[in-house]
Amino acid sequence: MFNLYQSLNKRDDDHKESDVTGHDRFWQERPKTRRKRRAINRRTQSVIELDSEAIVSARSTLRRGRSASIEDEDSDEEKNYQLTNKIDNLAKILFNRVSAARSCKDSNVRNGKHNYTELGHGSSIYEGVGECMEMEKRSRDRALSICQTYVCRTSRYNFVKQLNNLGSRMDKHWFIVRDTSLKTDRLITLVPLTKNCSLNITPMTKNVLNDLFLALQHPYICPIFDIDFLEYDNKNYVIVVQPISQGSLKDLIYGIERTGWNEDWNQKYSSRGKGLPLPQVQQMGRQILEALIFLKERGFPTVIHLHSGNVLIQNGVARLAGLENTLLGFTSRIHPLIISRISQTISIDMTCFGHMLFEMCAGYELPSFKPNSVHLSDIEMYPQVIELFKFIFDELSNRHKIIEEILVHDLFRNIDLREMRSAPVTLFRPILTPPIVNFLDNIKRQNANKRQRSRSISDVYLTRRFW
Repeated sequence: MFNLYQSLNKRDDDHKESDVTGHDRFWQERPKTRRKRRAINRRTQSVIELDSEAIVSARSTLRRGRSASIEDEDSDEEKNYQLTNKIDNLAKILFNRVSAARSCKDSNVRNGKHNYTELGHGSSIYEGVGECMEMEKRSRDRALSICQTYVCRTSRYNFVKQLNNLGSRMDKHWFIVRDTSLKTDRLITLVPLTKNCSLNITPMTKNVLNDLFLALQHPYICPIFDIDFLEYDNKNYVIVVQPISQGSLKDLIYGIERTGWNEDWNQKYSSRGKGLPLPQVQQMGRQILEALIFLKERGFPTVIHLHSGNVLIQNGVARLAGLENTLLGFTSRIHPLIISRISQTISIDMTCFGHMLFEMCAGYELPSFKPNSVHLSDIEMYPQVIELFKFIFDELSNRHKIIEEILVHDLFRNIDLREMRSAPVTLFRPILTPPIVNFLDNIKRQNANKRQRSRSISDVYLTRRFW
């Protein structure tokens, strides 16, 4: 009997939740099922069936064992092929950067496709591409040095590798590090603080932020394991440690989840995506709404960074991310499009949710403040969504609408949330300390003042323009 109690206690200790920072209590890894191996086709391929890139890679492999005289015979052909590939890649990068820069400014958009002007011929194009590539390389090298400096200062993480530009923010960088205490890989984001950040960068601020994100644990919120500040060459940077996901909601819309999440942002979303099935739209939309309402009830400022790129997908569950952007004064890519039309009856989080919902159905971003008849015709197979858009973007209403009203809409009302059933009730009632409450109140006052100034500037601009 004594041995039986010993084994039970040992089993409880093994399943005990870790007290160290970096544990995600809502992460549930699905069991891996073994797939049957497909029969290998051993038929020899002809030269016509072989890929040209495979031929070049095989030729470069064989080159290592050849003499210099044999290598020189094919060097000219390989150089020409590599030069052609480099020129094509540079042209694609330039085209994608031009399209990304014009996406918010070009008003002539139909069905998610932009009208582009033909680029002139000449060496200036390649000089501009080369200069842009050189600036991007210097920026990445600098970010790599900063991240390695941070990793060297802490004994918890080991540097693994630097990732591609996963987002649209040009000065934001992504890295993978190894958490030595939990023996798992983590995602680190590095971004410099801007003049819009009104926080005093002190150890007290860092502690309050970490305590806040530790309290804001929810099945539909991506946890922030650690947040830190680093000064490098008289410039302050913020470092955020998060779990590695299987891609974002935007990756799911464009069909590149799991396999293409590490590709460059300008290349991933250059073409139009595909609308998600209605049950998936309802399920993930309801999960995001639950996260927004949870944050609102805890006194968190209005989430102004809600878009498909800030919703991470983990085991088919949508989890809201990017909460630190609201606290650090960052603005999203669609912020200028939304803030200029916000009124007293329409809130920012509701408008951002409408934009994200449209992208989930149409497969492309909404290029205007609200959908017009052309945009609605692209989602005519979602009549309930169109009905919800009439409620969200109705500017003639004389009352203030809140995000909770969307939750009780017929589109999201009867959705099963199994993650909420398995979570303890006490978890959704976190105790916020007085320093955290004062910190959130100051952020909300500052954001309200910024929005008021933005509206005043917009009103002055419109007055001067039309009078």
